[in-house]
Amino acid sequence: MKLIHTNQLPEIGTTHNEAIKKKVFIKKDEIPKLMMFGSATFTPGQEVGTHKHDTMYEVFYILSGKAEFIVNSKKHNVIAGDCITIEQGELHSMRNPFLEDVTWVYFGIATD
Repeated sequence: MKLIHTNQLPEIGTTHNEAIKKKVFIKKDEIPKLMMFGSATFTPGQEVGTHKHDTMYEVFYILSGKAEFIVNSKKHNVIAGDCITIEQGELHSMRNPFLEDVTWVYFGIATD
């Protein structure tokens, strides 16, 4: 058993953009095939550029605010309560072009 008091975790910069802060609840190798589980907040104007993961699915659940995901060149606006899954190999980016913060929880599952 492992209990994490997430309000006590430090906020760290994301791999794709150090200015975007996240908390990692579960790290890679703590649970087989789970790459990470955490939360992130994008302030207005923050974004992660186009990238892909060849051996990982990513799942994002929007807690508050709204954001824009671009997956394989198609734009998807997401709002609180939406859940979006990015499949392995899909080109994707995320950004917050809106006037309020957007926060989500997310996890990645390895396929290799």
